[in-house]
Amino acid sequence: MGMTDKNTPPADAVLDAPGSSCASLTPLIKGRIRDLTSGQVLEVRSDDPAAREGVPAWSRLTGNPLEAVVEDDAERTRFYLRRK
Repeated sequence: MGMTDKNTPPADAVLDAPGSSCASLTPLIKGRIRDLTSGQVLEVRSDDPAAREGVPAWSRLTGNPLEAVVEDDAERTRFYLRRK
């Protein structure tokens, strides 16, 4: 499996958060995306199935666009969020 799929933007930063539930994942995303400049992309790696609902909801609430979602397998998902 390649690090970038054809339809995913290149990530400027990566948040690898296995074992983080959605309740702890969104504050981690908020803190990490704050370090980026507008337009940069944060790749979030999660193994929480609830993140597939939670991360897009967080994206809508905060206005940071969700550029792509890649489901690697039944548990692991990668989200590409662009800093607004």
